[in-house]
Amino acid sequence: MSKCYRLIVLLISLLALACDRVPELPSIQLSKDNPLQFLVVNEGLFTTNTAALSAVYKDGTIYWDVFEPINQRPLGDVAQSITLINGKLFVAINNSRRIEVLDPTTFKSVASLRYNQSGSPRYITPLTNNTALVSDLYGQLVKISTTPPYEVLEYISLPTASSGIEQMVTVRNKVFGAYLNRGIAILDAEKLWIPNMRLIDGLDIPWELGGCQLLVDHHQRVWCTSLLPNGVKLSAIDSQSETIVAEVALSFNRSEPHEGDIIGMPKNNRVDIDPTGQYIYVNLYTQSKEGQPLQTLFTIDVDSHKVSKYLELPGVKMMYGMNVSPDGDVFICDCLDYSAQRGYIRQFPKDGGEVRSYKVGVYPNRIFFPPKGGWQ
Repeated sequence: MSKCYRLIVLLISLLALACDRVPELPSIQLSKDNPLQFLVVNEGLFTTNTAALSAVYKDGTIYWDVFEPINQRPLGDVAQSITLINGKLFVAINNSRRIEVLDPTTFKSVASLRYNQSGSPRYITPLTNNTALVSDLYGQLVKISTTPPYEVLEYISLPTASSGIEQMVTVRNKVFGAYLNRGIAILDAEKLWIPNMRLIDGLDIPWELGGCQLLVDHHQRVWCTSLLPNGVKLSAIDSQSETIVAEVALSFNRSEPHEGDIIGMPKNNRVDIDPTGQYIYVNLYTQSKEGQPLQTLFTIDVDSHKVSKYLELPGVKMMYGMNVSPDGDVFICDCLDYSAQRGYIRQFPKDGGEVRSYKVGVYPNRIFFPPKGGWQ
């Protein structure tokens, strides 16, 4: 094969990949007769303003980006999370220092909350009927209004600038937050005051677990995920007494594993909980029959603490997010090889049926299912 021919093949391959990364924007046609199945938050490539919000509908229609065609501007740089508050979708765009507020039925922007100082918004949780709290990479929390006029209300410094709070959840008028390398931070939602912050320490929550949701079970207990020397642990925190009341440890067998043994967990691990608050879903690696790591989803009963195998997830190249639908199907964000090409959502039916794939934006990281009771 000549050098010239090889060069032509290489150029064609690079051109094809570039076209895959920057496709034409879709023509959006929304219809009440074709209900939304789920939304996908796509980070996009860092510093390139290629974040996107994908929408998948019941008839199989996929819009890899609904924001830019409707609003005539890009969503921004690195979309991090999506939260439904007061009937609006709040999307944190961390490298743009902005919170985008969207109408959930039209995807039109109703407000853009821009930081006027340094920051990197990550996750959002409600505080009161008209305010919410935003976590940040850089040792701060940000208070915003969630009703008109939408605006940034306050920048709140944390005790340590080198460590931030990631995922958060609000229970019993308290905010529980995963404080990286420190434990679980607790703040009063209606009287937000850092000197009154409580800390449940002894929980190893490194960066790779910061994206794990804090889950609320049917007892109003908050479950968090932390590392063990050779495994992972899920701890239940009583939201009233603010103490750990239950723990489930999952040990890894890495020395001489047999088929089906738990041997590790994905780097970007994720957890979820079913709509009843009874079963926690956790991603792990098991030993396959061929002696290779096999991504496998397990359930944990929050009452009996029984750990059960739920579903094997073969063929996922790089999991970057996971959510379980209200019907029990497992949805995986597959970033392929993390080379800035568009990723896929893999839908694994709970009955083990055929896997469906949906091509979405670059670096999908989160799936959002519309609430069955409506958007309010």
